[in-house]
Amino acid sequence: MQEILKCKYCGKECKNANSLRNHERLCKQNPNRQITKSGFIAYNEKRKNEGIKGENQYTKAKRLGLPKPQIEEKTLEKLSNIWKGKKLSQEHKDNISKGIRKAIQTHPESYSSCNVNGRVKNYTYNGIKLDGKWELEVAKYLDSNNIKWSRPTVGIKYLWNNDIHLYFPDFYLSEYNAYIEVKGLVRERDFAKWKNVNNLIIIKAKEINDIRNSKFDIYKYLVP
Repeated sequence: MQEILKCKYCGKECKNANSLRNHERLCKQNPNRQITKSGFIAYNEKRKNEGIKGENQYTKAKRLGLPKPQIEEKTLEKLSNIWKGKKLSQEHKDNISKGIRKAIQTHPESYSSCNVNGRVKNYTYNGIKLDGKWELEVAKYLDSNNIKWSRPTVGIKYLWNNDIHLYFPDFYLSEYNAYIEVKGLVRERDFAKWKNVNNLIIIKAKEINDIRNSKFDIYKYLVP
C-alpha cells in the first residue's frame, strides 16, 4: 500500500515526496515558508513608471489598425467548462453588472449588438458577425431588397429595475431611420427596451417563415 504523505503544517495530502517538499516550503501555515514574487510585478512597475499603459491583444490590434482578434470555439468551450458547476455570490454578480454597465455607458461603440448575444451559433456575413440563423436570413432578405443596413453602434437608453441600461437593436436601416429586432422568446425586459423605440420592426418566428416563403413585405413597415 502506498504511503499517504501529508503536509506537517496543514495536513494536505500530496502525491509523492517531491510534491510534499514543494508544498511544505510554500505552505501558508508554514511560519518560515518561502515567499515568491512574480517577475512580472517588477516588470509592470517599470512600465508604469515609464508611462507605458497595459496592453492586450485587443488594444494592440486597435493600435496597429489590425482586425479584432477572434476567440476560437475550442477556447470558448474550454472557458465555459471551467465555470460549469461554479456559483457566484450575489454580491459578485452585482459588482460584475455594475462594471459592465459602466463600461457600456463609457464606451457604447464597443458594445453594439454584434457584441451582445445569447447561446446561438454565430455567422459571419459580408464580414459582419450575426447572432443566429434568423439574423442571417434577415440580412440576406434586406440585401435582396437593396435595403442598406448596419449593426447599431449607439445604444438606446432604457430603464429596468431602477437602473439605466443600453439597448442595441439587431439592425439599423439608415435610409428609413428604422430598427429591426429579431426575436425568439420575448421576456418582460424586452418590452422595457422596445417602448423607447418608435420606429422598431420586430421580426419573430412568423415573419421568419414569411421570409423563407417569400411572403414577407418589409415596406409596409417602412416610411421613406
